This record gives sequence, C-alpha cells and structure tokens, in this order.
Amino acid sequence: MNNNSITSNPPAAVQVEIGPDSLEKLPDLLRSCGSKVLLIHGHRPVEDGLLTKVRLLLVKENFPHADMGQILPNPKYGSVKRGIKKARQEKCDIILSLGGGSTLQCAKGIALGLGYSGDVWDFWTGKKKPHHVYPIASILTNPSSGAELSTGCTLVRKGKRETINDAMLKCTFTILDPNLAMYPFYPTMTQVFNLFIHLFYGALTLENEDYSKCIDLLHQLFDAADTLEQDIHNLEARTALFQIGYESHSALHIAKCPVESLADDLAFQFSLTEGSAGCALFLAWVDSLKKEDKAKIAQIGKDLFNLSECTFDQTLDALKAKLQPTGLALSIPESGLSVSNHDLFSLTSNHDDRKILMHANQPVNSPHPKRRLKKKHTPKRL
Repeated sequence: MNNNSITSNPPAAVQVEIGPDSLEKLPDLLRSCGSKVLLIHGHRPVEDGLLTKVRLLLVKENFPHADMGQILPNPKYGSVKRGIKKARQEKCDIILSLGGGSTLQCAKGIALGLGYSGDVWDFWTGKKKPHHVYPIASILTNPSSGAELSTGCTLVRKGKRETINDAMLKCTFTILDPNLAMYPFYPTMTQVFNLFIHLFYGALTLENEDYSKCIDLLHQLFDAADTLEQDIHNLEARTALFQIGYESHSALHIAKCPVESLADDLAFQFSLTEGSAGCALFLAWVDSLKKEDKAKIAQIGKDLFNLSECTFDQTLDALKAKLQPTGLALSIPESGLSVSNHDLFSLTSNHDDRKILMHANQPVNSPHPKRRLKKKHTPKRL
C-alpha cells in the first residue's frame, strides 16, 4: 500500500481516505459498518473499471456484496425505488456508491428508504423526517464536487429535481483514490473548472486568512492543471486535485457561486455537463458583476497572477488565457449548443440571470487590448 494515503476526520465523523491505493482500505472500512454491501454504479468506462476492481477486492477479502448499475446523471426516484427493493432482497446493510455525484445521490436515497416501510418520497414532501439511515459510503472519482461532505440528496421525479438536506445523509466514509480517477483530458479539465469556480467565488466573498487560503489553493490548482495538460496520467497532480477539493470544502465555508445554480439548470435542460455549462456562463457572469465586485476581482488578479498592478479587464484577459488551454467552452455557442435567447429565458424569470444568458449566448469577444503588466519582484529562494 502506498504510504501517501492520508486519513482525515472532518466534522460529523465522516472518515475520508485520500491518496493512491487508498482503495485497499475498503474491506476493513466496510466491516466497521455492516455485513453486506450494495454497490451503486453508473455506466461510464471509468466507473466500469472501478466496479471490476471493487468486486475483485471484495471477493478476495470474502466480503459479501450485490450490485445495482445503470445509474444515469440526475438520478431518478424510480432508480431509488429499484435500489431499495434490491437491497432488501439481498439483505444489504451498507450502501456504497462508485463514481460520481449521481451514484452517491441515488445511494443516499436508497439508504434513507431502506429502513422505512412507506414511500421514500415522503421525506421529500416533508411528511416524514429521517430517523434512521443505513450507512452510506462512497468511492468518488470526481475531486471537485465536495460530495463526500454533503448533507443533501437530489432526485428527479416527473421531470423536476427535488432536494432534501439532513445531517444523517452524510457519508460514513469515503475513498478518494486518484488511481481510480484517470479520466481523459476534457472531463478532467471540467473537474478542474468546477474547483476553480468554487475557489474563485471564495476569493471574491471571503476576507483575510480565508481569502489567502483561496488564493493559495487556486495557485495549487493552476499548477496541477498545468501538469495535467502536459501529462494527463500524472498521479501526483491527480492526488493534488483530490487534496485541493477536500480542503476547499472542509476548511473553508464557501457559498455556492450564484452562476452555478443557473449553470445547473442550463445543464439539466440542455443535456450539458455541469462543468461545461458553468464555464460557458462564467465570463458573462463575471462581466455582469457590480463595480465593487470588479474591484475585488482586480485584486484577485493581482494576487493570483503575481502582478504589481492589475485592472479588472486585465484579470479577465488572464483568466481567459488560463481557461482556453483546457478546451472548455467559454460561451454557450462554443459548447456546441445552438439555442435562441427565447428558449434560454425559459430557465429563469430573473432579469439579471437572463442578461447573463444572453451575453453568454454570443461568441467570446476578442480580448481587451493588452496593457503592460508589471511583474512583482520576487527574491530568489536560497
């Protein structure tokens, strides 16, 4: 086993294992929770490979298991009902999700309904409050979501997403093993962007030590992304993504960036990934901010890009230059989505959000004229 594996214990007793080969700890972690596990998994190649590795490990360690697959993005109420039935038939007392946030949402719903004799949807309508939830665990391949610490569960029913939040819906343990997250370039850069916008909004809204922490994590994120642009399989950089993601969600109290909710709706309505939708709206959102926020963004640019002087426009140009090598769309048309402003407006009645959508539905303008940027003098390290 790799000695770089790190054990963390965030609030509410969630046990988080981060590092290469941390998957090897799975059997012992399961034994501490119950006697038989139901594996919840999707259908993507990375998750299929993860499922095979988990099955082989559990067979080797003689730990009983059953599985339920084909969980699609934005998991549905029907999938949770199917999982509850499967868990009861197999007499499973642990629910383990493999992959991303969608499988974890489904696993939470199953764990919530497994010990309840009524319709699990009663918890979403408010008819019932959770009193007992079977142990929920996860092996996450997405370093950016913070799902390992989340108390929420979102399901789709009749075409609409509904969310509940309860402390009992936190994972008992989670494994963040970069060996299991070897995604191709584009989905990896999507994960990088999701981390970026989370930390960027933290830098915009937090002050003092928390602000400095956001800037430091953003520097680390840029370094990891630069490495992965050169070598997509670099294990050290992928481990760094998991560490940055965990620290950004556990050590900092960052509210959800307002444009992320709009991006979630855009992604759900038009079948984009959340990262692609978020990046397509990001520059339009930044440009829509108030004067005082733009002043703070200029400060972020100065600290983030190590400049002695920096304006809002220069920061915007520098951010474009950082984002363009990722291959992510910087506008809605670049995402491949051809849609009218009228159709986009169906997502929201908010006037400001509609302005962002309309702005984002145009190709990205040419960068502002370059201004001479003065680099800070940084003494050489001895």
